[in-house]
Amino acid sequence: MNHSGNSLDAKLHDAVELLKAGQKKEARQVLREALTMDRNNIATWELLWHAAYNIEEELQCLKHILALDPKHKEARQRFDTLRPSSISQPLSANDPIPHTPKRPSSRKKKQQSGVLLLFLGLCISTICTSVAGFALFRSGYIPLGGPSSRTATALAANNASCQILIDKAIQSSGSYCDNTGPNNVCYGNTTIKADLTTNATRRFSERGDMIAVNELKRLTAAPLNLANNEWGVAVFKVIANLPRSLPGETVTMVVFGNATLDNDSGNSGNLESFYFSSELGKVTCEKVPFDGLMITSPDGSGVHFKVNNSELTLIGSASIKAIKNGDMEISVYKGSARVVSNGKEQYFGAGQKVSVALGGANGNQSVGTPSEPQPLTNDEMNMSCTLTGQYCTPSEITPVSQTDAQGQIQNQITSTPSVVPTPTLSPIPSATVPATNTLLVLPSATHSPGPTKTPGPTKTPGPTRTPTRTNTPTITNTPTRTSTPTRTNTPSPTPTTPGASTSTPDAPLVPLCGSSVSLTNFGNPNPNEFGMDITNNDVTAITISRFFAYWVKSAPSQKLDSLTLDGNLIWNTSDTTSPSDISGSDWRGGANLTIPSTATQNLVVTFQDNLDPTGYELHIYFDSGCQIVASK
Repeated sequence: MNHSGNSLDAKLHDAVELLKAGQKKEARQVLREALTMDRNNIATWELLWHAAYNIEEELQCLKHILALDPKHKEARQRFDTLRPSSISQPLSANDPIPHTPKRPSSRKKKQQSGVLLLFLGLCISTICTSVAGFALFRSGYIPLGGPSSRTATALAANNASCQILIDKAIQSSGSYCDNTGPNNVCYGNTTIKADLTTNATRRFSERGDMIAVNELKRLTAAPLNLANNEWGVAVFKVIANLPRSLPGETVTMVVFGNATLDNDSGNSGNLESFYFSSELGKVTCEKVPFDGLMITSPDGSGVHFKVNNSELTLIGSASIKAIKNGDMEISVYKGSARVVSNGKEQYFGAGQKVSVALGGANGNQSVGTPSEPQPLTNDEMNMSCTLTGQYCTPSEITPVSQTDAQGQIQNQITSTPSVVPTPTLSPIPSATVPATNTLLVLPSATHSPGPTKTPGPTKTPGPTRTPTRTNTPTITNTPTRTSTPTRTNTPSPTPTTPGASTSTPDAPLVPLCGSSVSLTNFGNPNPNEFGMDITNNDVTAITISRFFAYWVKSAPSQKLDSLTLDGNLIWNTSDTTSPSDISGSDWRGGANLTIPSTATQNLVVTFQDNLDPTGYELHIYFDSGCQIVASK
């Protein structure tokens, strides 16, 4: 038989096929090779148990199985039936491996063996057929009925087949989804069912298909099914939106198995809010003990979003499983996390998990407060090991205490890294008048240079900011910095006014659009308005997904009053909080936020009171995963 590979899982698969074909000798040889690779693999001993030639070998295998798993039901029952009274303890993992017995050397023994074989053959062909079958069943060789009565051989075979299917699914997903762009989702492995928005322009029905996140309404992945050779896997790439994340960094989110994700982010280009649930009792493999969601962040970056209406801030890697009307469990393998639910926050770090009770009309709404952190179990380790190849044992995890986790999260969301100046981009061709208005990328929405800003109703404006406006400006589109930022801003988990997002008080870090989108003709149509023309130079339409604004509040009643795009009102909730964050359901119902290809539309930002000369910074984000920024 041609072996399917040299890995341990491949050898176990070969052994299963050989045993099914009745080639016990060949199966034993393959299993002996498997034991040299990992002597403590319980599936190998299970298969070797059923390849045993005699009771002595069978007992030896049973002892090894019980040494590795004292609660192994089938092995314990068979061992108690066979063991002599003198045997009281299972062998250790260093006991000898059963060998194939040598054939008798004398002619007399051969003759005796021949007679015995002839007798056995006649017996099996007549009376002994039913007796042998019953004996095999009683011994555990022949399963009866459903999963509850599966033998150790069946379990081992099932696990080997599961591992092969899982490996293929992960390799397939990696191959097809390797080039997934920011704020996109990729169809990784069969089978995925998706509900798309009416404006979706691409298909999402085969491996390798990719769509923008904001074109997805719902995604459901298929459970692992050996008979149909399917296991649904979808790969999301979302922008890392914590302040210390570098521009363009993405967080990978993998939905796997019998799980459903409902996108609740509205027109936002990023996956800012979603509902997630995974079914209970559908898992058939020990290697994947639960269906769920795996999140992996680059070192030093992270993500903040709402999941099942709980706020989650994560730096590092974690998994989520959520059972409707049960619990949502968030398990951290690397870094730190913070979850806020029903007004209570909980910090926890690598090696710990926290749960939140779910309920509500659909069973996936957070209805409780976060639990105290608990240690990770073998199930979480097995899942992470299978999907990522990491964190297979507690020794591979660097523990992070609650205190350290809180410090890491606070440092991430309140501190700003030094920014290396980037090359100046070419000026916009349509600009003809000299200007000093500059587009900026702000890793933590920190003004440079400028005074320290404190969130709240009283903001102290600094000295006149550079750049300043003289006459009608042009856009130099130069994402540069002249000094290390100093502004700090501590977030609040709940908004204080309508229109203010709970995601983060600092502008999300997204790359500049460059030449694909340009700003021109800045001006003040009225003393309380800040206007600009947005030109879409791309070949496809773009949609505004988010608006983020800072402004100086010299007047006590100063507030952001409305936004108008090409004469159409797109937001008019009014917001007294600086900074202001508008996205998702904040937009006015029915508002058209799309700018067609090569079109220019005028965006007017209206405040209640007349504008100060300086102290304004506006970020406009698009579904394509980039932003334009203006300040004055």
